[in-house]
Amino acid sequence: MVAHDDRKRHATVRKFNRDVYNRLSKKVAGKYLYALVEHIGRKSGQEYSTPVVARLHQGCFYIPLPYGVDTDWFLNIQASGGGLLHYEGNTYKVTNPQVIEASEALPVFSAYFRNAFKLFKIAQFLRLEQA
Repeated sequence: MVAHDDRKRHATVRKFNRDVYNRLSKKVAGKYLYALVEHIGRKSGQEYSTPVVARLHQGCFYIPLPYGVDTDWFLNIQASGGGLLHYEGNTYKVTNPQVIEASEALPVFSAYFRNAFKLFKIAQFLRLEQA
């Protein structure tokens, strides 16, 4: 019973973020606080953009995957082998998407973010290389 309730709550939060929060955060994403991932729909061929938390470290971007690998933006990046990332006012071509464990990604984030990721039990991260 608990697992079903968790999935339902998870789906509700995910839908709210996609339909409401992401639209608001796109206004500052790529410049302040959030990065903005541009990707091409693997089925539609349309261009999309999704705000994400990201950190640049030694030529790679690290992005938490709070919903795991079952999101359209992640699947699009994975299918195309990369995309564009707007980060701190600059645009980067990114490639070679790799899912990594939290233990590998957490050291590149500040203590604030490390604690938040642990609190929300984020276990997977995406690493993208600058092209």
